[in-house]
Amino acid sequence: MKNTQTIYTKSTEQTVQIASELASASTIPNFIALSGHLGAGKTHFIKGLGKGLGIDPATICSASFVIVAEYGRPVRLVHIDAYRIEDPQELLDIGFDDILERKDIIVAVEWAEKIKPILPKERIDVNISIIDNSHRKIEITDIREINQRKGDIKK
Repeated sequence: MKNTQTIYTKSTEQTVQIASELASASTIPNFIALSGHLGAGKTHFIKGLGKGLGIDPATICSASFVIVAEYGRPVRLVHIDAYRIEDPQELLDIGFDDILERKDIIVAVEWAEKIKPILPKERIDVNISIIDNSHRKIEITDIREINQRKGDIKK
């Protein structure tokens, strides 16, 4: 059984707002794995996460060329863009395990499907689908709750 919420947005601003609300309600630390085609709105979603943490969304840009970027204080948003990652080991080599051990962050990974073998089991999966130029379908699945429910099943 999946705990998936499906939301349809009509603008970039709505996508940013949905992510902002998710970040505002999130526990810290947290891990958010984003997937979707090029241009679907993954970076806008991350801008929204930043907004929800009190970070100016204008300071957040695509991390494609730097792979890892950090924003904010005291809660940090760690933005990882795995688009250019060819092997998950590359991310491990630059300290991915160290990032996962931190307790003061929300980690958001674009192109999470490229590093699927090393994704933490406790995470939120976000899939963004393009409907047309301005409309998006956003599916948010809280894997943490699914894993917790499995542990709560009584005989």
